[in-house]
Amino acid sequence: MTSVLHVTSSVRQNSSASLSGGRMVIERLQGIHETLTVTTRTARDEVAFLTEDWVGASFTPADARTPDQHAILATSDAMAQELLDADILVISASMYNFGLPAALKAWIDHVARPGATFRTDPEQAYVGLATGKTAYIVVATGETPVMGEIDFVSPYLVHVLGFLGITDVHVIAADMTVVDSASLDNRVAEQIDALF
Repeated sequence: MTSVLHVTSSVRQNSSASLSGGRMVIERLQGIHETLTVTTRTARDEVAFLTEDWVGASFTPADARTPDQHAILATSDAMAQELLDADILVISASMYNFGLPAALKAWIDHVARPGATFRTDPEQAYVGLATGKTAYIVVATGETPVMGEIDFVSPYLVHVLGFLGITDVHVIAADMTVVDSASLDNRVAEQIDALF
């Protein structure tokens, strides 16, 4: 059985280019894998921003945490485990003001946890623990070319996934939706065809 974690970040529920592109990737995966389970994490609804209490709990050794600290970290622990358990990661990332949606950044803050998804190493500084996965990042923009000089979403996500140990990363451009919305589905489909 192959497991997929789909993380979505758009505030749009019905007309999101990033969400539509992510679903296209998952549909293609369903056609390839006999058994595919999909877990969806809707960042805009399910991910809270970090708090001082969260930071205190996170930096307390697990065996020394209070019951309240375990409760504070429960959702974060679950999200980190979802990432570790997934074979394939699909991120639907909208670009807001040249960067990540705040909810997607919050998801990263919750899952990038020392001792959970990365560890320190005296020789390499940090070692990612979420290895052996493939990631597909669908980046939607209005007028900014994906992987262009003012795209701060794609390079950041590729970097942070690499930091966590995910190096097989594919960026799919669902870009220029304001400039050329008519050809968007075909452009995304062509990129997916090239990957599969």
